[in-house]
Amino acid sequence: MQPDPAGEPRQLVELRSYQIVPGRVPAFVEHFEAHFLDSQEVLGMDIVGQFTVPGDDARFVWVRRFRDPAGRADALAQFYGGPVWQEFGPRANELMVDHTDVHLLVPHPSGPPFAAGHVPHAQRAEASDEPRTVVIAIYDLGDADLPTAAMSRALAGAPEAGVTELGRLVTAGVPNDFPRLPVHEDVTVGVWLLADPSGGAAAVAMAQAAAGEGLSVRTVPVTPTFRSTLG
Repeated sequence: MQPDPAGEPRQLVELRSYQIVPGRVPAFVEHFEAHFLDSQEVLGMDIVGQFTVPGDDARFVWVRRFRDPAGRADALAQFYGGPVWQEFGPRANELMVDHTDVHLLVPHPSGPPFAAGHVPHAQRAEASDEPRTVVIAIYDLGDADLPTAAMSRALAGAPEAGVTELGRLVTAGVPNDFPRLPVHEDVTVGVWLLADPSGGAAAVAMAQAAAGEGLSVRTVPVTPTFRSTLG
């Protein structure tokens, strides 16, 4: 956890993985990015990553950040009780099958500043359309610590691959103050986000090497959408 002097995490991050009606991911992405980026950010939330999953036509992954954790519940209540969700939420719900695969995380201090370059969507210039792959590595930590030294060794061991890390995060371990949106509360995970210009194979190998023999890791190569910050 990354506490401030008062003992609270400096920011909270939701890693949200949605099951979508098969074949409707493009429609969901279009609807989501048209209506749910600016409308959340004006309430103090950062939408820093939106991803599709190659080979899975029923999965959408996105990342929402709260720079003020104490304001999370209020921001979510304003959004989901507000006019944008009332108008456009029903269509989103029609396209979603499940929205409960969610990890509530904090950036780990061993990693780079998380999404430090994020610019609110309403203020940004046209995004890049260069092909990109991000690998999301999820470590089942249990009582173990994030393997930070092994991560750094794995990254440094293959500089020619051009892989860069986007963030290291761990389970926040704080109560979910907006229970209308469930999060995983019975697991402790670490998440390593890696950008791989060559399609993901090198980043997957690094994530697996960092796990060694002692940790279980699941790697998910994803494709950032046109408007995603992360990637």
